[in-house]
Amino acid sequence: MSFTLYGAPGTGSVCVETVLELIGAGFRFVPASPFEDGEEVARLKAVNPLLQVPALELPDGTIMTESAAILLYLTETYPDAGLAPAPGTAERAVFLRWLTFLAANFYSTYAISDKPGRFYEDPSGHDMLVRGALARRRALWQLMEAQVEPAPYLCGANMNVLDIYTAMMSHWSPGRAWFKANCPVLAQSVARTEAHDVVARVFARNFDD
Repeated sequence: MSFTLYGAPGTGSVCVETVLELIGAGFRFVPASPFEDGEEVARLKAVNPLLQVPALELPDGTIMTESAAILLYLTETYPDAGLAPAPGTAERAVFLRWLTFLAANFYSTYAISDKPGRFYEDPSGHDMLVRGALARRRALWQLMEAQVEPAPYLCGANMNVLDIYTAMMSHWSPGRAWFKANCPVLAQSVARTEAHDVVARVFARNFDD
């Protein structure tokens, strides 16, 4: 099977890139940054009119968007990779809760801060929107920090796509220094995930913090 991943360094495509490497699936990476004018934006718009990465073209030509949906699809398509807890288990419940929490809550704050003009046309209000999104993001991290009990990964003894998703987002605003200082429990679990040789290799070419 061969996939085509549309993405950009350091963005939400990193988690899908990492999982494709972990499961050993053949894939082609197509640069498609939503932050670059010209060819890359046009390329992305053709597969996702929302201009968001990642977008994944499946071997049969089907286009998938939404990072959490793609991750779940890959865990179902490659169950032997062991990158999701088994259905019906307590670990699965924790996994689904926090994967959805990250996708539904965190991503909306980045949509606001990355391009505030989409939500409020007057530039005089953009700084306020960005500050509000940052405050919300910090509160969300601290909520997760208070409730997750790593063992040693976020929902059990084995690393899964939730760990990779969380590790990826920890590199974004409010930044790694803030994350390590304010979310030590999560940071310790993320460090374990990032010590995995495949995760370390993919993250090294995507993040420089």
